[in-house]
Amino acid sequence: MLQIQNAKCKMQNAPKGSIRTKVKMIIFILALHLTLYTLHGICGGPGTTGAAFLKLGAGSRPVAMGEAFVAAADDINALYWNPAGLALADGKQVSFVHTEWFQSIRYEYLAYCQQALGGTIGAGITYLYIDGIERRDAAGVLLSSVSIPANDLAVAAAYSKSLSEKLAVGASVKFINQQLDDQSAMGVAADIGVLFRPSPEGLAVGVALQNLGYQAAFETVASPLPTNLKAGISQKSADGNFTFAADFNYSLLDSIWAAGAGIEYWFHPVFSVRAGYKYNSAINSTLGALSGLTCGVGFKVSMMNIDYALVPYGDLGYTHRITVGAKF
Repeated sequence: MLQIQNAKCKMQNAPKGSIRTKVKMIIFILALHLTLYTLHGICGGPGTTGAAFLKLGAGSRPVAMGEAFVAAADDINALYWNPAGLALADGKQVSFVHTEWFQSIRYEYLAYCQQALGGTIGAGITYLYIDGIERRDAAGVLLSSVSIPANDLAVAAAYSKSLSEKLAVGASVKFINQQLDDQSAMGVAADIGVLFRPSPEGLAVGVALQNLGYQAAFETVASPLPTNLKAGISQKSADGNFTFAADFNYSLLDSIWAAGAGIEYWFHPVFSVRAGYKYNSAINSTLGALSGLTCGVGFKVSMMNIDYALVPYGDLGYTHRITVGAKF
């Protein structure tokens, strides 16, 4: 396969170092974007599903809290984590997230929500792209100076409504397009979520089912979408300054499970710190236990907010997320 040959050539030309680290990096990158080509045909287990970019968490605040947000969802980030939580989002909110991954992999996310139609509506755009993939033949000869286009796109629309003071429900639909060189595949998926809060401030329980849908084939090869079941709880302090959250996730077709927990504490109305840990049965066993650590900070000034999240991935290095948002 062309993309595997590219990976091998880059490894051969790379400076001497840990071969194990380089192998892990190549496997991780392929798993993120090239799942449909490289891992199709494995019956059950990691790599069974395609559209792997849908698994990447959106928003610096949830990610810094160990990705434990299905029950803590109460702002624009709910569009990804649990659409039911959009019912708790105040006013009009907009958010832009930039994520720096590895080997020129970048991830952008733009979202907006507001009250309308008796509830809350929202929309989001997710875009993952990889720069600098060279076109080489089996012998490693460079065939063109033009990089191979490789990107994933999802456009989502959501609606959420509070059925009572304690219960909110929501759903979203996503239109998906993946491109690798001259091949592309389109698909459609839906998320549904429920959020139950026995009291306005305090305990909350959330459940969400993500990525129910269908994706067309790359050439003749098709893979199912990464359907994921999320369930979790959150607890806020009486003054609302401290939040604890815990989630459990199960990828139904990949047979991968993950559990996460995190905290958020506002030291001052303009400054917060966040920390968490997420264990993923496929990632942490390969990259080490410390790869599940997450942390971040948040700043809020008037209508603007800036959030940052840092997530280590063992030998692969660190990923950085920066979010700029506004509430008006």
